[in-house]
Amino acid sequence: MKLTSLLYRFSRAPLVASVQASPQSPLDHPDALLRLARASISEGVEVIRLEGVKNIRAIRPEVPVPIIGLLKRSYPNCDVYITPAAQDVDSLLEIGCDVIAIDGTQRARPKGATVQKLVDRIHRRDTLVMADCDTVESAVAAAAAGADVIGTTLAGYTSESLVTAGPDLDVLRAICKAVDKPVVAEGRYSRRWEVEAALRIGAKAVTVGGALNDPVKQTRALMPRRGGADEKVGAVDIGGTWLRFGVFSNDWKVIQVERTPNPHNRTVLLDWIKAKAVEHGVSEIGLGTGGVTDPRTGEVWTAKEYLMPDHVGIKFTQDTLGVPVHAHGDGHASAWGHANLPEFAGKRVATLAIGTGVGCGFVQSGKLWAGRRGEYPRVNDLPSSAGVSYEELLGGIHLTAQPSEDQKKNATAALVGAVTAIRNLYFPDEVVICGSVGLSPWLADDVKSLGLAITPFDHDAGLYGAAALALFPDYMD
Repeated sequence: MKLTSLLYRFSRAPLVASVQASPQSPLDHPDALLRLARASISEGVEVIRLEGVKNIRAIRPEVPVPIIGLLKRSYPNCDVYITPAAQDVDSLLEIGCDVIAIDGTQRARPKGATVQKLVDRIHRRDTLVMADCDTVESAVAAAAAGADVIGTTLAGYTSESLVTAGPDLDVLRAICKAVDKPVVAEGRYSRRWEVEAALRIGAKAVTVGGALNDPVKQTRALMPRRGGADEKVGAVDIGGTWLRFGVFSNDWKVIQVERTPNPHNRTVLLDWIKAKAVEHGVSEIGLGTGGVTDPRTGEVWTAKEYLMPDHVGIKFTQDTLGVPVHAHGDGHASAWGHANLPEFAGKRVATLAIGTGVGCGFVQSGKLWAGRRGEYPRVNDLPSSAGVSYEELLGGIHLTAQPSEDQKKNATAALVGAVTAIRNLYFPDEVVICGSVGLSPWLADDVKSLGLAITPFDHDAGLYGAAALALFPDYMD
């Protein structure tokens, strides 16, 4: 097959159907996979991706479209598993694949194989090569080795690339700019807008597998998470004043809460949390903290020094706390907790947490609105009419124990401004208020007049939200 013919197919139907079954799946049979392939082809798909000699040999004569073939093989002391060695290439060449997909990363592979050697071997049989890559660097190297098509298949699946909740569109964008070869987007595509975005970025086609043809993956993705009946999770709420640890049951009921003044020393803080996790035998920890936390790595990468000293760079991970950790900013944690309550589930719900500082979070369609690195809606830093931020007028660290009438007046104006901004920016169905200042009696009349929902968690919204991160971990999209 010529590359021009393949690209013509992509131009007519840029959705490639990957027809593969999960290991041990009842669908892992050529007859079942053939039916799935025919179903996609009947809807206009013009290229399919298949794995395994047995499957390809049985399906290829029965379908009128080109096949991208691959073998998944494990070799000792080798992480490469997509068509890793020359003998795997030969097996695919013998059954007549139109395109052969190989691992295009820069990792070592078995029996002296390299990307260059495998590309040359395939080209000698007048067959096209698709290099499944993980990073821009591997894509550039694979293109230089002569691969005809570059795929983003392994983005998020190697030690060189962090996994994203959905497709890694940024890696795709960078690869499209860096190579002069056709790029096929692949990896965690499940919705129409993601496919359209990939094509607009520059991909010639988008490969979709699990969302089309793998009910095992689909069932796993849709299955609500439930722990064991006796499972306990830890919840950590790290504020500017207090460090709190809660123990929660599997059904989101609080069992015990302990607190200590925030030590503002990362070693002491981590040791205290770890000791509590061991003491109470929790299986996981949900953690909400001041600052901005990358939920993928657990690292706090920015925080206000006057609120959270010695906090930037701290990592909340299994390595530092001894059990799996779900870490996010405290505004996000409180928002996620509220969004899982019966009265708010399924709604567009914003949370305004006013304690030592001011936090904000927003949930829509069951997902937190957060930046790639955990950024939150910075309502706290918006300027008020007084020329200072809302946080400087509302945050407890800026108020006296008994606020003066002027302080109350300025705080009320700041509350109105913050809520107006949230409503104008996010159009929430509900705005929930929580936090020690947010629940102050002197602010109650203004909270009511603004039509805000008062948290049912009282002063424990941060803890319940942190527990929700662990109990209902599908908070990122």
